[in-house]
Amino acid sequence: MPTCLDPGRYPLAKHSNTKRVQLVWIGSSSTLRGMERIQPLLENLGKRQPGLEWKIICDRFLKLRALPVLRCPWSETSEAAELAQADIGISWLPDDLWSRGKCGLKILQYMAAGLPVVANPVGMQAALVRDGETGFLVRTEEEWHGAIARLTADPGLRRRMGLAGRALVETRFNVATAAERWLEILENLPQTASP
Repeated sequence: MPTCLDPGRYPLAKHSNTKRVQLVWIGSSSTLRGMERIQPLLENLGKRQPGLEWKIICDRFLKLRALPVLRCPWSETSEAAELAQADIGISWLPDDLWSRGKCGLKILQYMAAGLPVVANPVGMQAALVRDGETGFLVRTEEEWHGAIARLTADPGLRRRMGLAGRALVETRFNVATAAERWLEILENLPQTASP
């Protein structure tokens, strides 16, 4: 059974802002270390793309010089709304055993909020992000710049990709759908006689 969530908790992003475009990342202090490893890439995004800002939803924050960082302390009650106020969900994972075993929850959260996703193809990220449909899978710094630039310039593309991601979550990664599957599995288990 895949990791699932309730898409009904997540309002949809509006993608109406064309002057300031907000990247968003959600996670814990332990996974923020991955983003620290690509700090030079993030700085270059800020230098090359004026009007870009980065919202971090976490219990710890990075400070960058060239990319404005919006500090958003994580809260279960506000995380869905905070995601929906952004424009593009981002994720980067090191290619190691721990990362390859992660479930991809932040990708599902971005898609539930109607955000296109830009991520490197490691672990579940490669399986969840449908390149060119729900976002972009990127490997090199130039691919990162190209994907972010394309999405920044085109709110309609952000909206289309975001809605495609939301539809994917609703049909394949929805808690209600998973509950039905679990009940079906349990009902089909062989019955054992009581002693």
